[in-house]
Amino acid sequence: MAVLKEFCFRPAVDGPNKTVICVSPGQSKVIGRSSDSDAVVDEPSLSRQHAKLSMAADGSVTVEDLGSTNGVFVNGTQRRVATLVPGDTVRLGAFEFKTDTGRSRVEFPDGSMVRRRQADRAIVDRAALEALLSTSREIMAFGDLQGLLDRVLDRLQAILTPDRSAILLIDPATGELRPRSVRPAGAYQNVSQFASSTAVLESLSSREVLVVEDAKADARLRDAVSVVQAGVQSAISVPLLGRSGPIGALYADRTAPRGGFEGQQIDYAAAFAAHAAAALETAQLYDDREQHFRLTLEALAKAIDARDKYTAGHSERVTSYAVVLATAMKLPEGDRDVVHRAGMLHDIGKVGVPDHVLLKPAALDPAERAIIESHVTIGYEMLKELPFLREALPAVRGHHERWDGRGYPDRLAGGNIHLYARIMAVADSLDAMTSARPYRGALPVDEAARRLRADAGTQFDPAVIEAFNRAEAELRAMITT
Repeated sequence: MAVLKEFCFRPAVDGPNKTVICVSPGQSKVIGRSSDSDAVVDEPSLSRQHAKLSMAADGSVTVEDLGSTNGVFVNGTQRRVATLVPGDTVRLGAFEFKTDTGRSRVEFPDGSMVRRRQADRAIVDRAALEALLSTSREIMAFGDLQGLLDRVLDRLQAILTPDRSAILLIDPATGELRPRSVRPAGAYQNVSQFASSTAVLESLSSREVLVVEDAKADARLRDAVSVVQAGVQSAISVPLLGRSGPIGALYADRTAPRGGFEGQQIDYAAAFAAHAAAALETAQLYDDREQHFRLTLEALAKAIDARDKYTAGHSERVTSYAVVLATAMKLPEGDRDVVHRAGMLHDIGKVGVPDHVLLKPAALDPAERAIIESHVTIGYEMLKELPFLREALPAVRGHHERWDGRGYPDRLAGGNIHLYARIMAVADSLDAMTSARPYRGALPVDEAARRLRADAGTQFDPAVIEAFNRAEAELRAMITT
């Protein structure tokens, strides 16, 4: 995996504020409105110190929300901390950045919205083509299915300017259509709530774009309860056609009386859907393989735990505790998902630790201690080439770092330790203390809690211990059941 030499934030939209923010290995920059920030962005929606962009020595890049008012969003999902790759879209408040490696390159216009007069036919065609190519290249770069779905739907919103929209995918197991990405969020929970599910099903059956110009005048729709309740005026459904047939549909409607969809919007949406379908079909296959591979790795991690009867179930318990702590810290769902993956795999490197060390029923000597400590780097090296686990890597490598800098393997201290690793350190220690070992019994929960609090600011991040205090009752219940 190539090590990045530079990583840059570039404003997604041209304007008076064209601040380009770049970091190199070992460098961090605080971004915000304050003149004390390393990178000052004069944008009202940003907090004084909004976020920190960091590049580690190995070239990995993270962005961390510094407690901002309006949040940090990566590829449309709010995150407290996220690992970035070139091509990700990062929004700080209302200000959107594109990311790249800092190398000079030719780019097409963003294409999120093409504004033109009806008479500008030649200009419109060229702009639409360039936007379509740009969008196609962008969506093909997405590795995770949900991120791709959200990006595709955001593009559809910009093309059609609907009041509501959704991507529905066909469940391969049941054949049912399921909403997988919805705008505005929560507008639909199932297909029966769609104002024009009839239009969606008909477009899939005919494999053609179906446009409803006036829902009240259309005999297929005017008596539908969902149409009446939603007040739908016009709707469009574009089938997503994969290599073996339909895989789903793009759907959009307008509830306000502002006219139907223009012919040019419909043509562009149809062309866009063809590109999106190819990317989504590939992403679905990748997602299925990724899920299978992740389950295989988690099974391996459980098997490693089971080598020692004293640590059986350790990874699952640590995962549960870590997710509770992340929730208590109000981390967004995306962060909690990464914490879950990291928890299940945090000790996978113990596969490289021999039994005579791992299962020794007495204190380890210095040489044996060095062997057992190597499990964090062994795990990191095992997983580092897997793109779908890249955000979990800091916790796998860093869950034995200490707040005071006396941990391993990199002797990081304080905020230089990744947030996920700081959370995992508390969860891991909690389970270690409350589980029996060959050389001691399980500590009472009261004593384990006392030790955690006593080591806040030395071994543990004080903020994570505060989260432990808030969630203590829930954690106690998990330990004693």
